[in-house]
Amino acid sequence: MIKLLFISIFTLLVSLNGSQNFIISNADYFEIDVQSNLYIVKGAELQKYNSDNELLYTYSNLVYGDISTLDVYKTTNIFLYYRDFNKILFLDNTLSIKYSAIDISELGYPEANLACNSYNNSFWIYDPINMEMLRFGRALQNTDRTGNLYNITNKNINPVQIMEYNNSVYLRDNEYGIFVFDRYGGFLRQIPFTNLEDFYIYNNKWHMLRNDTSFVFNSVNLEVDTIVLPIEGIKQYRFNEETMFYMNNNGELGKLELEIDN
Repeated sequence: MIKLLFISIFTLLVSLNGSQNFIISNADYFEIDVQSNLYIVKGAELQKYNSDNELLYTYSNLVYGDISTLDVYKTTNIFLYYRDFNKILFLDNTLSIKYSAIDISELGYPEANLACNSYNNSFWIYDPINMEMLRFGRALQNTDRTGNLYNITNKNINPVQIMEYNNSVYLRDNEYGIFVFDRYGGFLRQIPFTNLEDFYIYNNKWHMLRNDTSFVFNSVNLEVDTIVLPIEGIKQYRFNEETMFYMNNNGELGKLELEIDN
């Protein structure tokens, strides 16, 4: 099924023949939710569009600087992380603040540099000083932790992304690849996909981007589909149902309607 999907993407991308119509410009990065809403990050501003490209809501907080991480997996509990000020915010589906900002420094981790959403209104952080991931509940109590990851993996990692999907947590390092943990922080395995420009999970498939090439990894049968994208300079892509969004290195975002073979 995934091969047929990408054959359709190929057909559509090639048919554009260099005349793409971009729907957004000057974007830093983007995400889409399960309802095909589009979320655009431009510095400190977050914009939400519906599937017809109509702007619905905006949110901006200049006090905390640029938005470092956005998670829209739960549409009523949107997660924002501001690395420069070590703050976390949760928004509802209208991009209104749900709770007071969480200051990670006040939790005792002023050097934390990564954070992501977790189940039950919780969140994970990565502390580079102790080289460990920690999970905090809604009451800001520490519920789970990995312990020092060097002692566990024998790798001196410098991760660039942390993400939770279903019952697993993923820590991505450019040099060593992707480290997988269970929902409690127990180490499961390391997959050596390195130097990726983009990584996300959709329908339990890992989607990875490197040098205009998409790698789709099935974590069940360990098969990898490799697709050389016919458009150069792609920085990020997402797809949902019958739509593919992609952004180039200039921050221009395009949208393609897919014809998926059954």
